[in-house]
Order: sequence, then structure tokens, then C-alpha cells
Amino acid sequence: MAKKRRKKETAAAARPAARAGALVAAAALAAALAGTALVVDTEAAAAFDAPKRLIALLGIALAAAAAFLLPGPSSDPDAAALLRRGPRSRRAAALLTAAALLLALLAALLSPRRPVSLDALRSVAVFALLLPLGASAAVVRGRHWLAGTFLGATAVNAIVSLLESRGLFHPFALETFGSRQETGAYAGNVGYLAITLSLATVLSLGLLLTAVRPRVRVAAAVSLVLDAAALLVNQNLTALTAALAGAAVLLAVVHGRRAALPMAGAVLAAAVAFAAYPPLRFRAREAVAAVRTGNWDALVSFRGGAWAAGVEMARDRPLTGYGPGTFGAEYVPHRLAAEIRARHRFVAPLLTSSYAEAHCDYLQVFSEAGTPAGLLVLAAVGCLFAALVRTVRRGTTAEAVILLGVLAASATAALTWFPLQRPVTAVPILLAAGRAWRISEEPGSSEEAGG
Repeated sequence: MAKKRRKKETAAAARPAARAGALVAAAALAAALAGTALVVDTEAAAAFDAPKRLIALLGIALAAAAAFLLPGPSSDPDAAALLRRGPRSRRAAALLTAAALLLALLAALLSPRRPVSLDALRSVAVFALLLPLGASAAVVRGRHWLAGTFLGATAVNAIVSLLESRGLFHPFALETFGSRQETGAYAGNVGYLAITLSLATVLSLGLLLTAVRPRVRVAAAVSLVLDAAALLVNQNLTALTAALAGAAVLLAVVHGRRAALPMAGAVLAAAVAFAAYPPLRFRAREAVAAVRTGNWDALVSFRGGAWAAGVEMARDRPLTGYGPGTFGAEYVPHRLAAEIRARHRFVAPLLTSSYAEAHCDYLQVFSEAGTPAGLLVLAAVGCLFAALVRTVRRGTTAEAVILLGVLAASATAALTWFPLQRPVTAVPILLAAGRAWRISEEPGSSEEAGG
């Protein structure tokens, strides 16, 4: 009897600590989502990226300490239990990701720029914690608040971006090349903001299609209008494509065979927006002219040099790459080598332009961590989607449907951009991936039933 009493007292004492750990972790993640979207340090050399990256690293570290070092809820399964249950594709996604991270460590140790690469690897390791955090009890309990924080912060940026486009509000005096670069709001770069807007657009649409509570549907509709309008203002074709891809997945899953009509409506709405908004119409004309004249550099917004350099880096060191964080230092010599091989100049609008990213997250893994790591990452992404699609097909929660749409938009954006390398986009994407991994279980599990 005494032993049973002591066990009950111990369990009762652990419950407040477990709740506190999940609460602190969720609050730290919410602060990271809001901070990476809105915080700017005008006194810093990198006014936008530096404070956002610092907030992300601190928020992730605090969340991980609270979620994994403090005792968790007794009902929450441990890592081993999560790996044992669910479809094989889910277990494979976790193991492949772990293997890719180990190969990234090896690439950093063998890098010709080892100090730079090891420094970059530390950030990669911290951001990688978002995957288990997304699968943790902190996100199980706080996912609604986290989604609301992300949508709220993105809505603020959307409003500021719209005001900037009309010349009504400019919070910062920026040196920009062309008027299209002046609507980045608190994200700074219009591309970073546009990708964030595309993710928020898909999330808002998913809530609008699946939410039961009227107030949630109203809030989602308002968010959708703001994000879509700002998305058009920023004229980023990658972000528009990602948003359409995510929306198509959502509509296909929710409406099934009847999705053709709403999909056609979405395409028609995009066409009307292109026709009605002069700057966007001008961009479309530029793209058509580039196709007609064979100006492929202009068509892909001069990403050809970055892609060619990434391929050349992967050719030079196929097993281990040049190490995480080395693309910027290796870009120029490898672009020149690629030009000699292809007998083609990969030009950029400014002669002083350079690239710190390959403008393709998948290619960057191949160039910096090697072909084996790149293949592991692609396989892990495929396994995660396979597990999530299986969950959706078996008629589970609306959350799985929304996550499928958001991750489809993320995967599309990563083809021609680098959303996993900027805190404002990496934090929500990796959290969504971790949460998707957790809910991808066999039907009838407690996690599915809880939705």
C-alpha cells in the first residue's frame, strides 16, 4: 500500500512539471514564429536576418530543453514507442533523416572549409530539433496557438506589404534594386515574405475548408484574403506556384473528384489577378517574351548560375560535398567552371551579384553534403509524404489534410528557392513536418482519435 501511495504521489507531483514543460516549449516556439516574422534590428549589419536567426536559435533551444528535459505527460509516448508504431514509411522517414544528418556531420569534418562548415552545422543541428519538437507533446497541446501565431504574424506583414505597395507606409529606408524589392515588410526580402505568405495562404484555405467553428472560418477567410493580396503584390512566381500547388492538393483531398471546378476557379482567379494588376501583368509578359526569345536566364530569374554551380560542386565532391554552409564561398569558381563546361555565360542583372544559396534546397544538399546525403533527404521527404497520404486516404483528421497541403507548398517552393535556409520559413515548415510525422499512424491510434 505504501509503495502504491508513493507512486501516486510521485505521479501527481510530476503532472504540473509535465504541463509546465509543454507550456514553456509551446510559448518558446510561438515566440520563435512571431520573432522570425516581425523582429528587425536596424542597428545590425544584417538588420533582418541576424535578429531573426538569433531569436529562432534561442527559441528552439529553450523549447527543446523544456520539451525533452522536463518530464512529459504520462500519456505521451516516448521516441522509441513513436518509432515502433505507425506505417513503415513513417519509421523510414525518421531513420533516413537521422542518417542524412550524420552524413552532414561527416561532410563538415571533411570539408576543405572546415571552420566555416562546422559553424554552419551547429545552426543546422539546432534547427533540426524542430522536427522532434513538431512531434512532441508541446505541439500536440499548443498547435492551435502556434498556427494562430504564425497566421497573425504573417497577417501583420501582409498588411504592411500592401501599404508599402501603395506608398502609404515605409517602416525602413532601404536601398533596393527596382520597385519590386520594396514590399518585404518586416521579413525584409520580398522573396522570403512571399514564401511565408504562400504557406499562410494554404494554411488559411485549409482552415476555411475544414474548420467547424464559425469564428475560425471567419478568421481564416480574413487571413486568406490578406495573404493572397500581399502574395500578388510581391509578384514572386515561385511563391504563387507553391500556393497554387498547396491549394490544389487541399481541394483534391477535400472535394475528391469534384475538385475540378474549385481548381478551375482558383486558376481563373489567378489569371484575373494577373490581368488586373499591372506589375504582375508586366511580369507575365516578361516571362512570355523570355520563352519566345529563348532567354532562359531571364525566365528563371537568373538562377541558372546558382544551379550550375551547385551541380558542379556535386560533381567535384560527390561523396561528401564541400560541407554545410560553403555554397556562398564556392559559388564563383564553380559557376565559372560550369560556364566553361557548358560553353554558356550564366549572367546576372548586376555584375556584382553573387549567391549564397543554390536556390534549390534539394540541390544544395547534394552540393554541400554529397550525393548520398542528398538521396537520403529525397527519400525521407518521399517517405513522409507517403505516410501522410496514407493517413489522409484512410479518412483521418482535418489536420492531416491541412498539413499535406502546407508541406506540398513547401516542397514546391524548395524546388526554386531556399525556404529551409531562412528562419522565417524554416521554423513553420519543420514544425509542420514533425507534426505530420507524428500523426501519420495506423487508423485507430489514440493520436488520430484525438485529432
